[in-house]
Amino acid sequence: VIERRLEKIVAKARRRNVPDVTVVLVAEALNVAPFPDYIVKRLRQMSDKLEIVFFARAQSAAVLSVTAHRVQSWISPTFIRPDNDGIVRGTRKRFQYDAYVNRWSGSGHTLTVIPYFEDDRKTDGLMARFTRYTGIAVPQSATATLKNASLGKDQLTRLGELKRKLSPVRSIPLLSSVAEWIFSAARQRIQKETQGPRWTLTAHERREIIERYRESNARFKKLLGSASRRDDWQRWFAELDAPLKK
Repeated sequence: VIERRLEKIVAKARRRNVPDVTVVLVAEALNVAPFPDYIVKRLRQMSDKLEIVFFARAQSAAVLSVTAHRVQSWISPTFIRPDNDGIVRGTRKRFQYDAYVNRWSGSGHTLTVIPYFEDDRKTDGLMARFTRYTGIAVPQSATATLKNASLGKDQLTRLGELKRKLSPVRSIPLLSSVAEWIFSAARQRIQKETQGPRWTLTAHERREIIERYRESNARFKKLLGSASRRDDWQRWFAELDAPLKK
């Protein structure tokens, strides 16, 4: 199904009466997608030029973010509260960026790695960096209305508690659909609230994640080669071990 949709998107792009058309596909789960060789092969067949881009975010922030999103997701039944257990489960090699580079490198296409900084959430810095690295201009209209929809810790806790209460009916077909609807409605309502205090890591939790990925990040830096000496990458690696800002 996805392949057919991509084929239609590319066909539509080719019909446009302009010299060059860029199609940007966003896939947050691409890092864990099976059969990367096949995915690259099909994308190369569809396009004249293929560039794969991934954003590297400090693991102590990335793991926190993905755990929070899983608490908010009905299809992640075991993630019901923002706590250290969820963080530990979320660190299972998910953000080993050296593995990303090895997984998606190859001939016939370009792999571009871009650093993500935490202050990007409040600025257009990430999109500006994307344009600088790839040469692909992002229309102003695409970033003007962006809004971070992160929930505060208390809001996550309330949503996770509702998911826990609804869990007994997951195995009952009709009731499961009703429960999912109730959960989705509650999530939409909570997301409209003013964000409460954010969920943050303790110093011990952050250190645990940093140490878990230390060797992977060293390999990742080596794979970047001379690019690791650029100012933005030097900042990225320096901030991995930087003290928490109060």
